[in-house]
Amino acid sequence: MDSALAILKQEPLSVRCQSLTELLPTFPIRQLHMYLPQLLSNIFGYDSTPGWRLSSLHSNFHPTDFKAIRAFLKPNGGCLFKALQCLESDNSSHFLFPFNALPPNSVALLNERAVPALYRMFVKVDIDSKELSMTAYHYYFMYFTYFLIHPPPGVVWPASLAEVLYTQLVEDYLHYFLPPGNSIPNFSAAPQINRFVPNTYSLSQAFAEILFEMWLNQRGNDTNKVVLSIDQVRIIRMLVKHTHRFVYTPHLVKDRYTEDITNYISSSFQSNTFQFLNYHFTTWPLISSFRGLLETWLSYIQPWRYTSIVPGPLTDSNISEWQNFVRDNLPAYCNLLDRCLRRMSHSLICSGKNVTLLSRVLKIYSAPPLLRLICELERGNTHNIVNVFTEGDAAQELLDKLSGEIMHLEKQLSKNTPSSGQNSAASGLFGWISEGLWSQPDQQDAQQKTLDALRSSVSQLQTMFYISPNTETTCMSTSEKFGPDYTIDALHRRRLTPQGRQRMIAGTLKRDVKDVTAECNPALRPICSYENPHLVRYLYKLSLSLSGKVSKQLRMVHGSKGPIQSVLKPLVVQVKEDISEDGALLLNLRPVASYRFIFYSALIFFLSYLSGINPLLIFTYLGLGIAACAFASSIVTSS
Repeated sequence: MDSALAILKQEPLSVRCQSLTELLPTFPIRQLHMYLPQLLSNIFGYDSTPGWRLSSLHSNFHPTDFKAIRAFLKPNGGCLFKALQCLESDNSSHFLFPFNALPPNSVALLNERAVPALYRMFVKVDIDSKELSMTAYHYYFMYFTYFLIHPPPGVVWPASLAEVLYTQLVEDYLHYFLPPGNSIPNFSAAPQINRFVPNTYSLSQAFAEILFEMWLNQRGNDTNKVVLSIDQVRIIRMLVKHTHRFVYTPHLVKDRYTEDITNYISSSFQSNTFQFLNYHFTTWPLISSFRGLLETWLSYIQPWRYTSIVPGPLTDSNISEWQNFVRDNLPAYCNLLDRCLRRMSHSLICSGKNVTLLSRVLKIYSAPPLLRLICELERGNTHNIVNVFTEGDAAQELLDKLSGEIMHLEKQLSKNTPSSGQNSAASGLFGWISEGLWSQPDQQDAQQKTLDALRSSVSQLQTMFYISPNTETTCMSTSEKFGPDYTIDALHRRRLTPQGRQRMIAGTLKRDVKDVTAECNPALRPICSYENPHLVRYLYKLSLSLSGKVSKQLRMVHGSKGPIQSVLKPLVVQVKEDISEDGALLLNLRPVASYRFIFYSALIFFLSYLSGINPLLIFTYLGLGIAACAFASSIVTSS
């Protein structure tokens, strides 16, 4: 056994695989049973070692190790699966898996002594010791799926996830155990497989159930929230697309065995996927990684893209084939669309990425065959269904937001038009310098593309939800329909009402907007894509410690007017609290965290290094130049 443990430390990994391939067939059953937990801990990195680097080995950069490990772990003829099959022949080969490695929902049920149906396929569920006893195949599948959700410390998924070894193994297992169009491996026909469960329960079905449980059941509760990473969602999307191929692609061999397993997997897949998407649509933070979750949802509601020989859109000719699927999954079409539209109403919709996501959703739903079918089913089914098309509240809310964004972009584009005159020249020079220092990258052509996409989205929304283009969303009509935009509290301060707050977000609140001030901390706004997250957090802590020391200077800059103060004002933000009418002033160092500022600073240091000039002297001259431009701009403007 000592020599077998020493093999787990061999390098490179290809040599380790070769040694294990020669050693494992010589082990007796009892020794193999003792060795398997240590082997799996070593493979996935749960034994305080780097593991076999399943999340980082790339076929192009590590071809030798990649091929060796993939051959060792492959389901059809791999050395590990041969060892698992040998362990299946021994009735005493049971392996323990702890409760705390299961999804939070399942742990809560097991603690209440309510055993979910899935866990009946295991040998024993010991609630007192909080462990599951299972066979070798199930034990490996639990380890394999657990690795994605709870990887060991230090595991980082690369950008090119498709060529990573773990992703390739997921595809290998999916195509072997759930082959689209081909016959399912009848493992239950062998007496040594799944002897602890009914004979009709195949290993393919067990593999699918473990995937659904460990991945799609990742939903939190009141005490334990679950937030997945974008890489985890991308692999889960692979599962969604492949399950569609398996369930809806006609199988060459049609028998009762294949039909029963396909129907069971389809039912379990639909219920788990909707609950997964519904939970994460509600709890996912307002960050750009939501795109992965949204694409997973769009893949789920479009199974016709993955089943036919030549995938294509839904048409009048094939709509009857998918009517049952749309009916069974109507909450995924209506409820999740409602959540998506409301989320877009509260996000930075003018961002190019968000506009693209919205356009994709509207393009899918605006297809006439699908839109007619959903509206027809929605009118006839009110059970747990959000009437997103019948009521149209979410669409109207988003339409107001888009109208405000369009007005805002049109004003920006009109301001960017150059004009003649000395005033314009001076302010243009000063504005260019100020833009380079404090503002995010924004180009006129990108703004124009965003504006065109927003107008197209407005047109699609009006068509889909039968909203007249002449519907007024002005301040007066909305105020008359929903009530006042704000109320006056006991301290004579104006408080935005819910509809006033929404109109403020949409940009349609035009009256007395100068009298409405935010009570939040502007320095705590969500981190943008053009900012360095680590630097934003560090600079915020630094600004908190410095603001108290320079409070007098901050108030002088904030309360006075002049050319120098106009340059420094972006560095001062006012934090409005509920208990005070006079907000505290905070030194705003956040512009320094933008990648543009970092790039220009690095460029200045590099040029100063080449020229032999002190970089501090360059920054001093740059500051004096900005001050001079500001002073000249103020003189020209006043004259």
